[in-house]
Amino acid sequence: MSTYWDSYPNFVHNPTAPVQKEFKLLVAQCGWKVGGAQYKREWARCGREEFIRCFGSEEKGLGGWQGLCATVGIEEIPNSITQCKKVLRTVWVNIFDLVDAKSTGQPAKTHASADALRKYSMKKKRIFPKKAAKGNPFLKVLLIEMFL
Repeated sequence: MSTYWDSYPNFVHNPTAPVQKEFKLLVAQCGWKVGGAQYKREWARCGREEFIRCFGSEEKGLGGWQGLCATVGIEEIPNSITQCKKVLRTVWVNIFDLVDAKSTGQPAKTHASADALRKYSMKKKRIFPKKAAKGNPFLKVLLIEMFL
């Protein structure tokens, strides 16, 4: 399976590095203006493609839902998609942190509440684009309102 990074053959990607760190290196190499239109478009594409690489996009497969539960640290993995969705709605985790957890092998950082996740995501500039998330059933379960 190809990755976002394969689109840039001159970029030497470290597959065990956090996605935001790698993206910053790519931005510097490509000369994109931080916060500019291309930067925002590429950050959204990077997040979407790397999430799909790590977790897939097939909502009908129980394995994908169970893998997502395991990555966020749920100890008793549900045995149905409905139960997986239910338990995932009670976990506050940054989507980019999920991708990093898969890449780095480190546990995904969870938060005590939606508000705590919102503050963390804004402070760290790790806001997953809503439009990119809405097309993936896994991501829809994890979305929170970022801008109140």
